[in-house]
Amino acid sequence: MAALQLTTVRHESQTSDEGRQLLSGYTYLTSGHFTVAVEHPPLLKLLWAVPVWFLHPSPPHGGDAWLAAADFLYHNRVSADAMLMAGRCSAIAVSVLLGLAIAYWARCHFGVGPALFAVFLFAADPNFLANGRYIKNDVGASLMIFAATMIWGDYLVQATRKRLWLSGLVVGLALTTKNSAMILWPAMLLLYLLHRWQQRRRFSAVECVRTFGTVGIVAFAVIFLVYGFEVSPAGSSPGFAMRIFPAASWLTRVPVPALGYFRGLGNLSLRQAGKALEVSYLLGRQSASGWWYMSPVAFAVKTPLAELALFGMVLAVAAGRLRTLRLRGMDFRWLLLLATPACYCVAALVAHSNAGERHLLPLYPFLFVFSAGVLLGGRAPKWGWPAVAACGLLLILETGSVHPHYLAFFNALAGGPAGGREYLVDSNLDWGQDVRNLKVYMDDHRIPSVCISYFGWADLDYYGIRHRSLPEIRDIVTADRLDCVAAISATHLALYRDRFAGLDQLEPDARIGYSIYMYDLRRRP
Repeated sequence: MAALQLTTVRHESQTSDEGRQLLSGYTYLTSGHFTVAVEHPPLLKLLWAVPVWFLHPSPPHGGDAWLAAADFLYHNRVSADAMLMAGRCSAIAVSVLLGLAIAYWARCHFGVGPALFAVFLFAADPNFLANGRYIKNDVGASLMIFAATMIWGDYLVQATRKRLWLSGLVVGLALTTKNSAMILWPAMLLLYLLHRWQQRRRFSAVECVRTFGTVGIVAFAVIFLVYGFEVSPAGSSPGFAMRIFPAASWLTRVPVPALGYFRGLGNLSLRQAGKALEVSYLLGRQSASGWWYMSPVAFAVKTPLAELALFGMVLAVAAGRLRTLRLRGMDFRWLLLLATPACYCVAALVAHSNAGERHLLPLYPFLFVFSAGVLLGGRAPKWGWPAVAACGLLLILETGSVHPHYLAFFNALAGGPAGGREYLVDSNLDWGQDVRNLKVYMDDHRIPSVCISYFGWADLDYYGIRHRSLPEIRDIVTADRLDCVAAISATHLALYRDRFAGLDQLEPDARIGYSIYMYDLRRRP
């Protein structure tokens, strides 16, 4: 998996978010100021910045984070590709750690065979192959949410002080990875209550508060450490202060430890309340507040058919076993694998801010281990191994069919990568990652320049792409008059259909990585 990620990502330009994420991590590392791109905590950003620091790039400039990130990458004494690759190596290392975590806990609970199959599902999954290569925190959040849940389960089964403190440590690391890790609190409480119910132990509020209080104190100590023991008055963040202290201005002078963390939570609460959101796209429509069914649709069209079939078989087997098994007598390891995904699914359905498939990645490690345990564990059905072999072969074929453009994967029922823009765009298909591939295509086909409408932040001039802006093409007649090679990002083609209706009526001459559509509209002599 790591080899595939390393060999494919080096041919891709930055995705829209990577420059800003790398800039924020490098700023945190070199200055200790957590004020750039504060929507998510800094742990992974610091990790990505460490290998970049060894390259000794020129220091970043201030100002708008998006513009500063572009300047940092493309006007530096170190090449943009070198800095991106350094940060992406850290991201790939996180993918490897997630695979090891899946292997370890699957083997502990179900044995070697199920563990190998769970790791195979993870390593061959095109969505993890894609997102695990980029400087983005979704795979890191998947790792920490999965690890925190498993360690909490170990504590519930065998309660020791060491395991309780370890649980607090990992929860703290998860909370400094991505704000979506907040889902751990209701998931851990649900597991705590289920375990006591199964053990027929009386609920004690005092014991519950003491247990979660210990986890919370250790977790906040980790947060405070990751934020460099930052203590700032709430008034140093005006927007945060106005939200938290709207009527008591004197409270804005009270010092707050790890203020940057709470600032990020404040931004998250605004996004989930439906304010200050970017416009989302789903099934040909746009919305500023999202749709409750965006996550189910993303899961249905971006999950490989092999995995959907596998999950369906697992559901049928599990439903059959529940007929003869009381919930109270169920092995706790099954509840451990289901509680966190259940809480996460509920949160995904009610969330206003939803990017589609990458926000669902934390579900899959639990589903992989659960599926492997049901089909290959102790009470596995006789047809378990043949079913596993068939699904494994199909998964290899599906992932191979989209190689090396894993981000653009859509399953066959959705029409494959070419039909993906009818369902989802942006980070599900076109994240601005194919500028380098566009340059290769232009050189191979001797195209001196293009008219382009590009969705992303990669510097076209930096990669030697001569270009001018693509004008509106509302009909075929306008397209015939253009007299240039048109290049348009799939996201723009989906979002601005009225502006580019003339192109949408034509068959593209090429799809660069499935994210940039090419139309040769040059007049022939």
